[in-house]
Amino acid sequence: MIEHDLLATSPTWAGDEPIGQRVRAVGDAGFAGLSLTVGDLHEVRATIGFAELRRVLDGSGIVWVQLGPLDRWWTGADRSADQDADHGVVFEATAALRAWQVVVGADTTLSVRPSAMLDDWVALAARTEQLGAQLVLEPEPWSNLPTVERASRFVTTAGHPNGGLLLDAMHTLRGGSTLASVHECVAPSAIAAAELSDGLLHTPAGMTLAEESRAARHLPGSGAWDLPGFVRTVRDLGFDEPWGVEVRTAAHRAMPTPDALRTAAAATRAVLDAADAFGAPAAPAMPSTPAPTSAVDFDTSRGAPRSGPAPVPPVTTRRREAGTGTPA
Repeated sequence: MIEHDLLATSPTWAGDEPIGQRVRAVGDAGFAGLSLTVGDLHEVRATIGFAELRRVLDGSGIVWVQLGPLDRWWTGADRSADQDADHGVVFEATAALRAWQVVVGADTTLSVRPSAMLDDWVALAARTEQLGAQLVLEPEPWSNLPTVERASRFVTTAGHPNGGLLLDAMHTLRGGSTLASVHECVAPSAIAAAELSDGLLHTPAGMTLAEESRAARHLPGSGAWDLPGFVRTVRDLGFDEPWGVEVRTAAHRAMPTPDALRTAAAATRAVLDAADAFGAPAAPAMPSTPAPTSAVDFDTSRGAPRSGPAPVPPVTTRRREAGTGTPA
C-alpha cells in the first residue's frame, strides 16, 4: 500500500472547538495539510495570532497550508472595504504561515468577462510568488469559468508560471466535464491542486448546484462518482500529492471532530488504494491453513495442545473373583 499525503479542507475539519485544538486533531488523524478560509484567518488574527498558529501547525506535522478561496480579486468599482480587508489578511497570513497556495474563485455574478480578469490574475500571481506561495484558480459551474477546460485555457492564456488550476471532483463532474475531456483538454502544466469528495448520480431534488456543493459533498467512495478514475486521470496529467479532502454533510458535521477526520482520511485512502491497484495483477488467493487448536484439543495431562484428535484410551479388561464385586 502506497502512503499518500492528504489535505483536510476547512469544511472537513470545521467544528466548535478552538482552532488550535482542531488543527491538532487534523494532524492526529493523519493529514499532512489543511486549508484555512478567509473567515478562519480573520478569527486567528483576532485570537491566537499567526505566529502561534504556525507553532501549532509545526507541532501537528502540517506541512501543506492552503488559504482561501479569496473572492473578488479583480479590479472593479464595486469592490468593498470588507473585500479589501480580506485581501490584506490573506497576504499577511501567506507570509506568516509560510503558505503553500492561495486559492481564488471566479466571478459568480456573471457580470465580468474572463478576458477582463487576465491582468489582475497576472499581478496577483506575481504578488503571491513574492510571498512564497502559488496562486490557484478554483472554477465553479455557476461562475464565469464554469468548467475546468475553460479555466485551464484562462490560466495558460495568462501565462504566469506561478498560476495554477485546482481540479475539484465535484465542480469538475457537475460542471459537465468527463474524465476523457479532462484528460484531453486540461493542460498538464496548469494543474496545481486536486480535491476529492463524492456525490449522488444527480443533484438532489430541490437543490441548486451551489447548494449541493455546500451541503451534499459525501465521503470519498460513498457515492456514485468514479473517484479512482478521477485520481488516475489527474495523475496522468502530472499531479500527485497532496490530495485535498472536502466533506460537507450534516452527518459529518454532527460527528466529533476527531472521529469525522479519521473517517474522512480512511475513506479517502481507500479510494487512493483503489486507484493504485488499477491494472495491477490480481492479488493471489489467501493461503489455506489448518484450523487453530481449540480448547477441546487441549491435553491437560501434558499441559500442551495436541496437533491431532485426542487418542482413545485403551479398554482395560480385569477379571473379577466369582461371587465378589472386586476386580481380581
